[in-house]
Amino acid sequence: MRSEFVLYKKTFTALALLLAFCPAVHAQHPAGAALYFKSAGEVYLLLADHAGKVAHRGWATFGGKPHDGESPAQTAARETEEETRGFFLQSDLLRRIADRPPILANDGFASFFIEIPFVPAQRIENNRTPQDDPFYTERGPYAWIPFSAIEKYLQTEIDNEQKYAIDKRFLPAGSNSDWFWPVCLTSLRNAMKNGALPWHQPQQQKQQTAE
Repeated sequence: MRSEFVLYKKTFTALALLLAFCPAVHAQHPAGAALYFKSAGEVYLLLADHAGKVAHRGWATFGGKPHDGESPAQTAARETEEETRGFFLQSDLLRRIADRPPILANDGFASFFIEIPFVPAQRIENNRTPQDDPFYTERGPYAWIPFSAIEKYLQTEIDNEQKYAIDKRFLPAGSNSDWFWPVCLTSLRNAMKNGALPWHQPQQQKQQTAE
């Protein structure tokens, strides 16, 4: 009887370790990507308007639920291609993040950060999409939002019932909303709290070296 208990305990421990350290096991959880570029000391995130198609969401990075058998990186790359109207290709994105561990939030959402060259947001909006594929037209318009305009909201816990306003100077005409989707803010806050924002890491490394 004791030997059976020991075997059960070892099996449970092995599964727990696998869940903690193997990204593929998290494939049943949603995943997404935050695209950004840096200029003159500022970081800009590419966001899409999620209101209109799905009520009461707002502006956010990209992501969604996995298809059967997808890894978090595959889900993030596919969802980002679809939600940017095919402008950023899944194959290119996946090549960038396939070997990276995701940043996991408490709800299991897996995030990846991908630095890209600047492209006008309107160019993404105007990208030709595959015919009769609603997944490629469910988001938009698009805008580059400076991280400094987002960071102020990340200092405290995010309230999913609150609308976190975006300065309208950053938004294009025809926007359906002028607030951040709280789920997106929660994901960014999680990354910030865990020291996983890539544009913060060089400074952190300098500080650690100096110490």
